Amino acid sequence: MRYVESQIRFVCLILLCLFFTGFSTKTSAADIILVMPFENRSQLGDYNWIRESFAILIADVLDVPGFVVISADERNLAFEKLGLSPNDLLTRAAMIRVAETAQANLTLIGEFDIGGEKENTTIAIQARLIEREEGRLVGNKVFNFSGPLSDLQEMQGQLAWNIVYMRNPSLPYSKDQLARKATSIPPRAYQSFVKAVQTQDLKLREGFLRRAIQEFEGAGGSGRYAQATYELGLCNYRRSQYAEAIKLFRELGKDDPNYAESLFFLGISAYRVSDFNESLTSFGKLAEIMPMVEVFNNLGVAMLAKGDNANASQMLRRAVANAPNDPHYRFNYGYALWRNQNYSEAGQHLSVTVKANPRDGQALFLLARCLSATGQQADAAQADNEAKRHLDNYAKWAVAPDQIPLLGRLRWEFNRAAFYKLERKQQAAPKGPTAQQISQRKSLDRARQLILVNNDTEAMSLLQGVLSAESTNAEAHFLRGIIFFRRNETESAMSALQSSVSYNPRLIEAHIALGRLYLARGDRALALAHSRQALEIDPQNRDAIALKQQLETGR
Repeated sequence: MRYVESQIRFVCLILLCLFFTGFSTKTSAADIILVMPFENRSQLGDYNWIRESFAILIADVLDVPGFVVISADERNLAFEKLGLSPNDLLTRAAMIRVAETAQANLTLIGEFDIGGEKENTTIAIQARLIEREEGRLVGNKVFNFSGPLSDLQEMQGQLAWNIVYMRNPSLPYSKDQLARKATSIPPRAYQSFVKAVQTQDLKLREGFLRRAIQEFEGAGGSGRYAQATYELGLCNYRRSQYAEAIKLFRELGKDDPNYAESLFFLGISAYRVSDFNESLTSFGKLAEIMPMVEVFNNLGVAMLAKGDNANASQMLRRAVANAPNDPHYRFNYGYALWRNQNYSEAGQHLSVTVKANPRDGQALFLLARCLSATGQQADAAQADNEAKRHLDNYAKWAVAPDQIPLLGRLRWEFNRAAFYKLERKQQAAPKGPTAQQISQRKSLDRARQLILVNNDTEAMSLLQGVLSAESTNAEAHFLRGIIFFRRNETESAMSALQSSVSYNPRLIEAHIALGRLYLARGDRALALAHSRQALEIDPQNRDAIALKQQLETGR
């Protein structure tokens, strides 16, 4: 009991003393725009594909400084969270709720009507830009366009320019420039693509996408139809046609839309066909631009496949440090440690995996070997008996352990909400400090001062304000962890500290604090993971070294 109390006192001291050198935070100075599906006033079902075309094309055209357009996929996550469907007709209040959930400050809504004969179809468009916080029409302006349906893309480009001009007329973009960008895809190819991404049937989707690419090439489109290439690659991936998916994903470059996503699925596809070099390269590139826990995990698994156990352990430890409660990551890290013959620590992580799923035959088999190697024969026999029950290949593995196949567990999908949030933050990050950044810096500095004088209530209020503006601010989460711990709300403290290292994996003070907290709770495996992560960041950090020594000596 005295040991735990001393650890808690030490954590309090660490939390109060650490991180009193500020670092600049990134906030979004851009307009974040949510484009809702436009309403089809004509009720002609053949033209329903147009509803989503605004979100797809405007997201591409408004790729200019100061603007971020939320993709249709990200918007649909917000719909799902609210229990709504993109096909619902929503009130303005409901649209604002969707915008709040998607963290957009502007919402583009509209409708269109279809007229004319089949060979001479016309379209009339009406659009409005809504300020989310005030729920009012921006500029008190309604945008109206009409003309032949064949001019749809040009009208959408003009709509995009009007939004740019209204929000920032100093940007050097003309109406003709954005209209040309909007019409860079031949109309028939564009129509096939829009229909494809709205089709749930993978076979039909593939047909539309192949047609879009053919129509693009047949009309003399410049370069390649990158969006259609990515979607076709993804379609092949979903149908387990990995070789074809690899060919398509390879075509995409870093300046193409969906490049980061293509690297993720290219890495998995390559792994599935045992091209571990390509898999390692893809996940390595992705980790540099999208440092997400799924990417760390998959990169570590690819390293294991290449036999690079040492670097795999470091990368998988990073995944565990960011998501300590995920048995998937705990298994991979335990497996890497087992391959490195670090049986004691491996067993601790594999035990967590087995606790989460007592029928996990692979984890049971490895755990039994770890327990046996560390002299825990009774526990090893029990785990081994359970492995016999739940592992189909038990006899083969037991007779020829050198023939055990690769056991690393990939993440087949990424957290799209987290991905979009990180991508949007990177896109919107200003070059220099903004007024909002300066204000947040003052709030964080003031919060630290208030914590020093035990005024946690006012400090928490300031931190809530920072997080309302930027939910991924690692420093604010760290300081909330301080306050929660002083209130004896240990679980909330750990959650806040885990958020801080998730949003900034190089926040060494949070890793040290988490290591101390886990050690106080008796979870030496996670304490050691955070200790090593801290030492990777700064091998000379005294507190990180002290934590490592305490873990090694037990004092």
